[in-house]
Amino acid sequence: MRPEFEEALLQDLGRNKNASVAEIKMVEAAAAHDLKHLKSYMRDVSEETELMLAPASTYVRYEPMGVVAIYSAWNYPVMTSLKPLVQCITTGNAVIMKPSEIAPQTSKVVKKFIDTYLDQDFIRCIEGGIDVAVELNKQKVDLICFTGSTQVGKIVAGVAAKNLTRCILELGGKCPAIIH
Repeated sequence: MRPEFEEALLQDLGRNKNASVAEIKMVEAAAAHDLKHLKSYMRDVSEETELMLAPASTYVRYEPMGVVAIYSAWNYPVMTSLKPLVQCITTGNAVIMKPSEIAPQTSKVVKKFIDTYLDQDFIRCIEGGIDVAVELNKQKVDLICFTGSTQVGKIVAGVAAKNLTRCILELGGKCPAIIH
């Protein structure tokens, strides 16, 4: 699949092979890291028990949240779609992903990857524009993971607040550059 991702990134963003491979490698590294640490993610975490409850044991048991909606950005369309997807899989969640319509070729490759290699009972990729995003926002999900502009992030946060849905927002404008 890597050549297909590289070609899509070239078509959508004009990215050369080195930049494309770097983005893809970051996703592969994240997947390898999560796979290596999967057993520790699933392990109960022992906590100190307060004296009043003795001789009890206290621990934290992490459980999947449920269904996660992932909205990815156009500028790093592979990383902002597949890295959160990997994290959702390793934590046992189901996913509805909507890649950015601004990178249509990459969106097609992401969808093909998901449809070909991942279980459609738990992971779905839907393509489309703002109308599709609006419809996805109406669905009952347990977490929204959005990467994109501050303007759209405010809309997503508003929908999440209205439905009391947890959300993770990675919004633009956090990477200043000094040019002289």
